[in-house]
Amino acid sequence: MSWGLVLSGGAALGISNAGVIERLEEEGLRPDCIAGSSMGAIVGALYALGLPTSAFRKVISQIKLNKLAKLSDKPLKQGLHGGILRQRINELLSPLIGDAIIADCKIPFVCIAGKIKEPIKWEKMLGKGFTPHVMECAEKYIFPPDTKLIDALTASSAIPVIFSPVKIGEDSFIDLCTFGAIPARTLKEELNPDVIIATNTTPHYSIIKRFAPASLKEFIAASHQSREESKAQCDLIIEPNLDFSIIRFDKGEEFIDAGRDAVDGAMERLKELIVRK
Repeated sequence: MSWGLVLSGGAALGISNAGVIERLEEEGLRPDCIAGSSMGAIVGALYALGLPTSAFRKVISQIKLNKLAKLSDKPLKQGLHGGILRQRINELLSPLIGDAIIADCKIPFVCIAGKIKEPIKWEKMLGKGFTPHVMECAEKYIFPPDTKLIDALTASSAIPVIFSPVKIGEDSFIDLCTFGAIPARTLKEELNPDVIIATNTTPHYSIIKRFAPASLKEFIAASHQSREESKAQCDLIIEPNLDFSIIRFDKGEEFIDAGRDAVDGAMERLKELIVRK
């Protein structure tokens, strides 16, 4: 019997995935495969590559907003498609993973992003029809085993409008945001574990909806539905209690502890599902 761990995104909230892994490791519960998106991909890749969980807190403590991004040299040079900030994730992670490729992971690892087929006209978010437009312009992409981890992780974390799309070869990629935040179906299709355990570290739909302008509610509703469909593919969802903003990278310790607490709350069911008889 095999089991897979799906680590969701959520910007700073995704740091809680480190606490989830830390607690699972303490219980001797190591997954047979891992899938991740955005921050979940970063945490999952470090673990899959063999970074000890004892080093996670040190790594997380170094993640500051000003280290993740800085203003682009030419903000919005491609319109909103160009992004306001330039990622610096490679500068943060390169000392840890170097030139490692996905195939180097000790635990099979799946990383996804959105591959851009044609530029997304982000100004359309102000009117109707934005959701189908995004779906026409970008498609889910699974990075092959020979992809450099640093490239895949940077692409998976390229939040649209905020960050510029990431070029890998001739192709450009973006974070799928909530449309790909819990890549459970992808893990099932790629590696087919018997049991899938996932985290949900994405912002609550009710909170986002409350503050979103009317023009974005269609997009938010569609992304929420996509996320719920992904959750339905899972045997168990571990959902940390996260009450902070998605940009509060200074709350890393609290997020890690929230991840640990969530595992403890789900431990009985977890062991029922995955402990080998």
